[in-house]
Amino acid sequence: MSRGIVFCLALLALSACRYESTADLRSSTTPYRVTGAFAEGQYLFQASDQNSILVLDVAADQARIAWQDQGQSVQRTTLVSILGSDAFPERTYVAVALGGVDRNGAQTFHYYPFSFNETQIEWLKPAQVTEVFGLADLARHVTAAVQGRNGQVFDLVPVKQQMAVLTRFEAWRNRNAGKSAAPAPAAPPMIAGEPTVKGFSVGDGVYVKGFFSDKPSIIQQIDEANRRVKVRRHDDGVSEWVGYERIITRDESTANNVGRTVVTFGVLVCMLSPETCTDSRK
Repeated sequence: MSRGIVFCLALLALSACRYESTADLRSSTTPYRVTGAFAEGQYLFQASDQNSILVLDVAADQARIAWQDQGQSVQRTTLVSILGSDAFPERTYVAVALGGVDRNGAQTFHYYPFSFNETQIEWLKPAQVTEVFGLADLARHVTAAVQGRNGQVFDLVPVKQQMAVLTRFEAWRNRNAGKSAAPAPAAPPMIAGEPTVKGFSVGDGVYVKGFFSDKPSIIQQIDEANRRVKVRRHDDGVSEWVGYERIITRDESTANNVGRTVVTFGVLVCMLSPETCTDSRK
């Protein structure tokens, strides 16, 4: 099985629309061990409409999944197995999670069909929870889903973009909790003079500290009275007013990038294992 399967395992987190059965189809298909299909590590995916994210954590003996839809609560589950069969359409697999016990005391199984390429996964979802009664029945549903093109596509998020994606979803959660961001301050009036800020003068190259990344810029104007600086960003030529405290050197920007990597890792860990983190909002 291709190692590209790693991009498909996060589908287990999508529990709302699934196939369900008391039949354990692992005995009638080719099951793959989840820990033998891909390298250990953490992976972040985002839906093509940017309204859902998936986090996959692969350890030595298990694969944990976390899913968040906009500002909703994070959902979590654990991957049990991946099924392959000639009865499924080409390049289509089915992920398996253990459900609960039904009213008769029988174990239930949740099935999530998907397809993939090197950078994307496509979840082939039913419109609602759908009961299936064996391999042939599941294969019939999966084939119809492929032919109907009713899948949802997710893209692997590059490491450099992960913090921005996670922060956007956290902001959604904050808004849903009744929190709102403070409005940005208005740009101050210009005051004439030849001031400096942290040793830099008009025309000097600096970095403007940001939450996601620091932007290399050129100082255009300095407003000493209001402790603000007008800079023009190198990447897009846009000018903006920023506070003195956001003007930093190249070395300071390099140190910030290291810190952001650590913070991103911490956010992923908290999504997957909330018991290891303290929620400051409580």
